[in-house]
Amino acid sequence: MDLEISDETYTFAQDIAASRFTVSHDDKVIGHVDYIDREASPDDTSESAVRTFTHTEVSPAYGGRGIAAHLVRFALETSAEADLKFRTTCSYVMEFFRKNPEFEELRA
Repeated sequence: MDLEISDETYTFAQDIAASRFTVSHDDKVIGHVDYIDREASPDDTSESAVRTFTHTEVSPAYGGRGIAAHLVRFALETSAEADLKFRTTCSYVMEFFRKNPEFEELRA
């Protein structure tokens, strides 16, 4: 998915082999959200697989543009379309959940 931010084009994608979502600019990966998929456990609210987001990073050269928030939103929306519930150990994703309660019902 391509997105215009501050008159520049950024490409968001899922790299299934690497278990991560990426954002690229000028054909160079500048950020990622890593995840681990596992089967649901008894303490989850999901009966299917659960995706745990473990780390979010965007190159400091691209900071302050909201790119990390767009990347996390893309990761969550793409995961929801795959009927996955989420957990996170990533502080950035935790803060994103706090600021975006519309994703609360998708938490495992």
